[in-house]
Amino acid sequence: MANQADKSSVHLVPRGWGISLIWATAIVGISILASATINPLFGRYIHWDWMAGIAPISFILILAAFRRRWV
Repeated sequence: MANQADKSSVHLVPRGWGISLIWATAIVGISILASATINPLFGRYIHWDWMAGIAPISFILILAAFRRRWV
């Protein structure tokens, strides 16, 4: 029982900006690369107007998620 109480009282500090920035850049970069690879396979052109809106917003959200330890 005492061991469970110790685990619940642990306070996690946010990750550093550097690590969060690296993860966010990697995830968004992989998403853009996947979009650029998969769309032509289905005979469609890449919708860069969508990616221009989605990529920066998802980058900011992923950066915040890693920084705040939501993931």
